[in-house]
Amino acid sequence: MIQKKTWYVVAIISLTVLSSHNLFIKLKSYYLEPNATTLIYLYNGTFGKSEATLDRNRMIDVSLINPGEKIIHPNKESWVEENNQTILKIKTGKEGTGIFGVSTMPRINSFTPERFIDNMKHEGLLDVIAARKKSGEELNPVKKKYSNHVKAIFQVGEKLSDDYKTVLGYPIEFVPLTNPYALKVGDELSMKLLIDGKPVTGETVYASYNDKFGNAKDGTPLDIYKVLTNEKGEVKIKIIKTGHWYFRTVHFIKSLEKDADYVSISANITFEVKE
Repeated sequence: MIQKKTWYVVAIISLTVLSSHNLFIKLKSYYLEPNATTLIYLYNGTFGKSEATLDRNRMIDVSLINPGEKIIHPNKESWVEENNQTILKIKTGKEGTGIFGVSTMPRINSFTPERFIDNMKHEGLLDVIAARKKSGEELNPVKKKYSNHVKAIFQVGEKLSDDYKTVLGYPIEFVPLTNPYALKVGDELSMKLLIDGKPVTGETVYASYNDKFGNAKDGTPLDIYKVLTNEKGEVKIKIIKTGHWYFRTVHFIKSLEKDADYVSISANITFEVKE
């Protein structure tokens, strides 16, 4: 668990003009056996493919909550890199519903105007492109400070537990309002979105599953669901397929600091539905 506002720490400056990647926590299966070892994969790219490893020095929090146990923070040195994936071996405990989370240090990317448009299409933030065009800023280079705050909910054995409700204290974070592993196809799942620990209203949230992700060439998101958080910071979707699911969002605002033009904090949460 980390303290609020930690994303204001000094960022690493990057002069790359490439688009920043999305970060997801993936497991081969989110259904695990008690007292067994399994691998956690960080996909730095898309929900379906990791295009680069994640610099361990950017991890400001790594949290594991095994069902019914206290939170632990695996050592960054325990990770390994293979096939553009950053991988950690963990051991489960007793039966129940657990959490794994990773929070990254902010980083600054510099963009040419053209590359920034590409980046906004990659993020599905077409309203930012429109706003810059309207204000006459579209030809200006951009510095964007971004960070990622991601979680996975996994199920150990058959017994359900309330550990999935745990708030890790990330700058932006999804918290399930019901246990995803109590659901089957046709049921509804609600999520609460927190920014600095408080519910946020009117934030766009995307949700989808398996290979239903990405963006069209014009930047239009291909996720199955696009919903706004209500006055309680909540969204609700219907589970329509088995498989690996996610909720994701990007909170994107103009920066009040001199080192960047925009601040982007991203959150997602992954889990699996069997039937």
